[in-house]
Amino acid sequence: MDNDLIAPEMRLFSPRGERLYLTAKERARFLESAHKENPSYRMFCHVLHYTGCWPSEALELDFTRIAVNECEITFRTLKKRKHDLQGRVKQQQYRSIPVPKELIEHLDLVFRVRGVQERGKDITDKFWNISRPAAYRMVKRVMAHAKIKGKQATGKGLRHGFGVAMVTAKKPLPIHVLSRLMGHSTSKITEIYLQVTGEEQRQLITDAWEDND
Repeated sequence: MDNDLIAPEMRLFSPRGERLYLTAKERARFLESAHKENPSYRMFCHVLHYTGCWPSEALELDFTRIAVNECEITFRTLKKRKHDLQGRVKQQQYRSIPVPKELIEHLDLVFRVRGVQERGKDITDKFWNISRPAAYRMVKRVMAHAKIKGKQATGKGLRHGFGVAMVTAKKPLPIHVLSRLMGHSTSKITEIYLQVTGEEQRQLITDAWEDND
């Protein structure tokens, strides 16, 4: 797919060829670095890592969006167009993303999710009462602590890293499924992640050479 046909925010490389997504190793370092933050901020970073959501979508989360038993988190999709081709206002769209049980357990430990849901009080309270700029600065800080430098050291880079991870896994996620999880309006947008499959494979080969030196 020609990158010129894709919106700038969906590029995986800058016009100068700089990588705009986090590699598997960088994502692991990001998680490790998040432990330097307080428990609430650490969970914010973990939600970004395991769901591929936008930081602004994570900031909207409240206790009604956590399905404890199903191990799913539901996000309101924010990046889709608000009007259709006829100019009519489109209804809000949501997507549920399966997450590791450990993430749900840690959210419960930090925010007492089960207790709030059982009581039904304060259930619509947000998990993180911080501004979008503050959230972005926090993510950048964690990236810096993880020694992740470059154009990819952003929340968007982490989201792209999630997409890349899903298509380069041992059992790659089908594009139409990944498209739904990421809230894309069409799977054609999601196909951009297939471009880096060769890049990731080359990195694996390079790592193997280094291990054998």
